[in-house]
Amino acid sequence: MNYLTPEEYEKFNIEDCLYILNAVADLDLADLYNKLIITEEDIEEINKNPKDVKPEIMEKIYNFCYNNGLFINDILWLETKEQLENDENLLLSHGSRVNIKGNIRLDASGDSNDFSNGFYLGENLKQAGMFVSNEPDSSLYIVEFEPIGLTMKKFNVSTDWMLAVAYYRETIDEYKNSDRIKELISDIEKCDFIMAPIADNRMFQIIDAFTDNQITDVQCKHALSATNLGYQFVMKHKDTLPNINIVKHLYLCDVEKNKYNILGQEESNTSLNKAILAKKRFNNTGKYIKDIL
Repeated sequence: MNYLTPEEYEKFNIEDCLYILNAVADLDLADLYNKLIITEEDIEEINKNPKDVKPEIMEKIYNFCYNNGLFINDILWLETKEQLENDENLLLSHGSRVNIKGNIRLDASGDSNDFSNGFYLGENLKQAGMFVSNEPDSSLYIVEFEPIGLTMKKFNVSTDWMLAVAYYRETIDEYKNSDRIKELISDIEKCDFIMAPIADNRMFQIIDAFTDNQITDVQCKHALSATNLGYQFVMKHKDTLPNINIVKHLYLCDVEKNKYNILGQEESNTSLNKAILAKKRFNNTGKYIKDIL
């Protein structure tokens, strides 16, 4: 497998897309270009440098594929996962609001994420796609990660996970000097990477209700379990960087973004209803944050 170099992180490679079109759709490229009204200059540019194609050309080709039931990125994800994932390597995804520029950094994500700064990766393309589908210049990356030799802090949906997210989101400042919080954050900061459930906006509303003493830890945990977004991997230490290889940069077209927007809304509605039921079912069970800390 040829990994991308930092100089290639921003670029879009059309070769995989055209190969799939030719192999799966059995589509003549000249006919494709004619249907897409791609100019001779554009065709010349594609042929001259297929590893650095303009986004507007990618948009035409990708939208054509998705409108005709050919989900290029899903195919590439499954194919790459089959090739690379094994007992030593994980194949993960990264959703970028803007293309990665230069070397991977741990300080580019901002302080307001679940675990503050770090390089965030997801288990599948759906996670990454739903998180960046509303961004105009967003795209997806397939990333190979080798965790061997690195230290990990793993969370499930638990009180400690809720407290950690609330701490990094700066919603429990009045408790940040408690012994439990200091010990928890110390453990996190010592590790190389974190494996934890993903928290999105609807989760934050539930966690905020817990930190405001509106619901108990048991209610919060069961409500959060209902959202079921899967796990994220957060690279916290520079020692993780040599273990990360970007395999592919995937273009995210308007049709695919719309698909992720609809999927996200459907899952949000279902999860919200499950969360309401969980809070009611476990009413008066568990402890409030003021009693825990």
